[in-house]
Amino acid sequence: MAAPRPVRGLQASTRLLDAAPVFLAARQSDVARHCAAVAQRLTPERVHDLRVAIRRLRRAVRLFGKGKPVRRADEELKGFQSALGTLRDLQVQLGRLSRLGRKLPPEEAAVVQHVRDTLNKTRAQSLDSARSALNRWAKRGPRALAQLQGLRPKGKLGGHRLRKGLVRQLEELEECAQAALADPGPVPMHQLRIAVKRFRYALEFLEPAMPDETAEIRGEMVPLQTALGELHDLDVQIALVDQHAAPGSLPAAAELLRRLRAERERLGADLVAVLMHWEEEASALRAQLLLGSSPVRIHRRLRA
Repeated sequence: MAAPRPVRGLQASTRLLDAAPVFLAARQSDVARHCAAVAQRLTPERVHDLRVAIRRLRRAVRLFGKGKPVRRADEELKGFQSALGTLRDLQVQLGRLSRLGRKLPPEEAAVVQHVRDTLNKTRAQSLDSARSALNRWAKRGPRALAQLQGLRPKGKLGGHRLRKGLVRQLEELEECAQAALADPGPVPMHQLRIAVKRFRYALEFLEPAMPDETAEIRGEMVPLQTALGELHDLDVQIALVDQHAAPGSLPAAAELLRRLRAERERLGADLVAVLMHWEEEASALRAQLLLGSSPVRIHRRLRA
């Protein structure tokens, strides 16, 4: 995943009135750079990097408040992200299914190939939709973002309002984590995955004000996000095999699903262990955001 353009020269005392345009310019520059790469070639890596840049830009837009220009810019970005998401999901699954097929007995490999052939029929349409979204953004995106320049967000970069908002997001993330622990099925785990992404991207705005502390928080979140991503991809794979397996291959498809669900159970158990560790750290993370003290060191003191 490509790193975002660094934002320098900001401090905890920097007004959002001054900080928001700086973040907007940096994240808009990232999107433009990745748009240029994707326009040349729609590879899975380039599409992924552009989608991540769009998510970061959406978070930067929200620094400006909740007015009509913010909603309009976010709607443009959301549509852009959605069109790319359809293509990205297809690319990921085609790659995963290809790798899976090479590891299976011939009968199960044939099931996987049939699913890949079915998905490939939608590839041209997904590519066209992504190209249309690129053109739409080029025409309408910069104009929508320009409308933000007249807004005057209140508060400071390291101020109580921004930290309190992050704490609310962290509490929502914890609720999703508790729901996933109670029911580790595909839907709760997917909702948790989305909550983790949103919190990580929102946390980046505190980096200039709290660089060491935010780095520690990100370090605590990386294993959780990685495990959730692997589980989500497997859940999608199971659903695709279940939906698209050829009627004449049902015995092989049933065996393949048994194999995939056993792997899903193993990954789910590993993720539950990661979630339990996350639950232990959550209160320390809240204290970190509100008080500016290291979450890892706080938790170590609490356990001592």
